[in-house]
Order: sequence, then C-alpha cells, then structure tokens
Amino acid sequence: MTFFRNIFLSMNDKINCAQEYQPNLIRLASKAIGIVIFLFLLQNGVVKATDRQFKIEKKYLNIPVGNRARMKLFKININGLSKREFPVQLAEDAVNYWIFIDVTEFKGKTITLSCPTTEKALSRIYQDDRINGEDSLYKESLRPQVHFTVKRGWSNDINGPIYFNNQYHLFWQAFPFGKSWNTGYMYWGHATSKDMLHWTEHEPALMLDSLGSPWSGTAVIDKNNDAGWGKNTMILYYTAFDLTSFKQVQCMAYSTDEGKTFKRYSGNPIIDSNWEMQTNDTRDPKVFYYEPAKTWVMVLFERDGMSFYNSTDMKKWQKQSHFMGLHECPDFFELPVDENTNNKKWVLHGGSADYFIGSFDGKTFTPETPRMRYAVGKSDPDILYAAESFANMPDNRRVQIAWGRIAHPNMPFTQMMLFPTEFSLRTTAEGIKLVANPIREIETLHTTSNKWASLKAGEANDKLAKFISGAYHIKAKFTIGQNDSLRLNYNGNEILSIAGNECKPGDNTIEIIIDKTSSEIFINGGEHYVVERLSIFNKQGLTFTCSQNSINILQLELYEMKSVWNITNK
Repeated sequence: MTFFRNIFLSMNDKINCAQEYQPNLIRLASKAIGIVIFLFLLQNGVVKATDRQFKIEKKYLNIPVGNRARMKLFKININGLSKREFPVQLAEDAVNYWIFIDVTEFKGKTITLSCPTTEKALSRIYQDDRINGEDSLYKESLRPQVHFTVKRGWSNDINGPIYFNNQYHLFWQAFPFGKSWNTGYMYWGHATSKDMLHWTEHEPALMLDSLGSPWSGTAVIDKNNDAGWGKNTMILYYTAFDLTSFKQVQCMAYSTDEGKTFKRYSGNPIIDSNWEMQTNDTRDPKVFYYEPAKTWVMVLFERDGMSFYNSTDMKKWQKQSHFMGLHECPDFFELPVDENTNNKKWVLHGGSADYFIGSFDGKTFTPETPRMRYAVGKSDPDILYAAESFANMPDNRRVQIAWGRIAHPNMPFTQMMLFPTEFSLRTTAEGIKLVANPIREIETLHTTSNKWASLKAGEANDKLAKFISGAYHIKAKFTIGQNDSLRLNYNGNEILSIAGNECKPGDNTIEIIIDKTSSEIFINGGEHYVVERLSIFNKQGLTFTCSQNSINILQLELYEMKSVWNITNK
C-alpha cells in the first residue's frame, strides 16, 4: 500500500495519545452534543437504522452517492448471517453519481440491506442488470482514452500483474464505493486483456474477510504444484489489514479456474512479523520463483526496508536477510545489461520510482549502485507510484504499470493507471541505468499520422496548434544548445522543463503520450521519464519553447490514437 498509510496510522496514534493524556474538553463536549442530536433525530424518525429487503433477481444494486454526504456503513445479511459490509457516501439529497454492487452470488435469495439512514435515501437503491450511467460509461468528459481507469470509485496500487494462458491479468487496490481512499475497506480489483491496452474489468478478486482488508501484493503461477492445489494454480499473496488493531499480516488466496474466482488459504496468515519487527508496517509481498536455488522468494516491506524470505511449499517462509533504504510496494527482477544475456543485474525498487541495481544469490540482495530514480513527476515527485511489473511474460519482456496519482474532478471515478512501459538496463555516461519506454503495442492505437521535417520551434508550434483535444502519440528528433533550455506546454500546462546540458550534444529523441488528464514524456529512449497531470485546457495545443532559440527539430511525427474502450469493456 501507499505512503498515505503512514499518515493515516500516525494520525490515529496522535488521536489515541491525546485522548489518553491530554483530554480536550471542547472536543468531548462537541462529541456529546453530536450524540444527543443524533439520538434525538433517531428517536423522532428523522434518522434511523433502516433495513430494506430485496429478493435478488438482477445482477446489480445501484446506489446513489452524494459528494458531501457522510460515509455510512452498509451491511448485507441473509437469514441473520452477515455476508458483506461496505461504506458509502449515500446521497440523502442531491445525487452526484451512482455506484453499483454486484450481487450475482445472492441471486434467488432474499437479502437484508441495513444502513443508519432515512427511508427516503434507502428507497432510491434499486436492482438492475445494468449499472446506472452505463450509457455514458468510458465516454465521460475527463475519462482517459488510452489509459486504464476503473468504472466507478477509487483505484491505487498495482497488485500482481501477470500473464497466464495468453491473457494479461491486472489487479489493483480498489475502493469501488466512493472517490476517497479508505484503508479499511480496500478490495483487489481485477481486469484482463489480450494486449495490455484493451482491458475488461471484472468483479473484485478479493474482498474483506475476518483478517481484514486485502492490501497490496503479487500474483504467481504454481507450475510445479508446490502449494498442493494443482499445477498452474494462480496464487495471490497479499497483506491483510485489520481496521481495529492496525495489524498487517501476510496471506494467500488461490484460483484453480484461471483467475475467475479465488479462495483464501485456510492457514492464513502465513507470516505475522509485527511483534518481531516491533511495528505494524509489514506489507506488500512480492513473490517469484528463483530457479538457481529451486526456491520461492518473497520480498516484503518491513519497517525500514525490504526483507527477503524463502519457501519451498509457498506456505511456510523463512527470513534470510533485510535491506534498508526503500519504502513499501517492492518490485524485484533481473534484466540483461545492453541486451547482453551473459551480463545480467537485479533491480530492486520500492513504492516510488527509486531503485538500486545489484546482485542476488537467492537470499541476499547486494547493491552495486547508489539509490537512483527512473521517473519523475513534473509537479509531484511521486505522481508515479506503486508500480509493478508483469510476471510470467513471454519473450522475457519486463513490462510495468504504475498508479498515476491524478484526480478526475466531477467524475464518478478517480486516479488512473499510467501507460504500460517496458524496462531495460542500459549503459549510459553515468553508468548502468534502468530506462522505461512505452510498449510497442502503442502503435496499434494509431489512426491518422502527420510527419514533418527540419522545423524551428515556431514552425513546429504552427503545425501542432490544431491538435488540442484527443489522445496523441508524438515523436521527435531534435538538437539543442548545451546552454539553452527546453520547455513543453500543452493547453496551458507545462509538461516538461529540461536544460540543454541534460540532453546530448548531438541528436536527441523525445516521445510524448498525451491523454485527457495526463502527459508522459520519454527523452533519449527513456533515460528521462517525466509524468504530469493536465488540469488546464486553454486550447493552445503543444508548444516548444527555448530561451535561446537554438532548438532544431529534425523530425516530428504526430499520431492521433483511437480509444481503448469499446462495448466489450462494459
């Protein structure tokens, strides 16, 4: 999970401390008054714990949401037994958007839906085989057209992307009940794709259980039946977070139907190191098979860095080492240097774009470089966060997807996934570096193309002026004076600022992906990777600006891109 958790947990610690040692009479009085008012409203029928029964005959319950409404806890019971609970900002007045709950598993049964609200608010919830707003789904004004976003609600950390049986699986941290991040009620979202571009969103892979909310983790394929659930079982490793105790323990779930459904392992948790590490910060397991030692490896964030565990049965784990210096959401993989398969190095990175390059013997990671960074945010250094690379990919490709921390005001969803990029290790003037470039599949989205040559900045800007709304893939080759500087703006947003001496003395390349709310820029084959959100739309298009007018654009290509969304995504 993300660095926001530390803020959340810290706030809880401070509140508990204040309540125990420094009682605030004003706050306590306010609470007491609030309770009296609530009880008065409850007694007089204005607000009450309302139950509503549904005989489930349709796929979804559609629930109205108000952006300013108070979060309230819903519960689904059948014959007095609790089946689900989830919080929603249930609209009691104006409706800003609708969320949906898949209740297929309850078809033919009568459920009791409980929530402390008014009968009027509860009466607006209805059953349907279509989600409310389906006609405009993926067509919303700020919906990214070449990036993955969820149908409704909040999304963040990438979880366990994996390739299996000719299909890509993407999992992520999902809060489908609203647009605010909620630690205690996160799900594992799930989508599949044939090309990492066109995704079909499915029902959540994991929801809450008795151990808590399923936080971030990874997915693997058990090719040798080491866990005992059958060859080629898909296994999810994740952190369970308990909202009451704040404990974080490691768990596993498995699927024997190619990821359609998952069952929890009855022996969960498989690792509980809270007491040993003297912290609740133990989360985000990254698991893979290490062939040289015929062992499974887990990289786990614990307190101040990454711990390395080994296992032969995937259930019992033994800690081997601990590496300090990176924070949460680890990814760990081996890559050839300059495509030389006889010279491979390991890359370890955490939740941000920070990483180390080094060696690994199955138990211990030994760094051979200082901490480096493969991407930056133009205005927010961690706009790219919690990236994970696909496991089990064909052709030994190493493709990653990152959470893009970009809000979408007035939309029924928020946040997004950045464009898939392929990693490689390259020798540069500064040593070996991790570089990222857009996956080659981007070319399948190209529609119209425009190509120009031998342009000055002003001439290029004239050519680009009409491209002000849409999804674009732009490539250029240019030269610039070492004492000059280059700025790129798109519709009033400065998306790049780079000094001439950060570029090469001769030819340089730049590649740009522009979508509704984001820009991603790759300079010199990914040696610089810059992400920026777009929030201003003044219809000025893309413009090149340099202080000394030394830029020469040798080649310029602009491709308009078609949307990745179509009817099959619904």
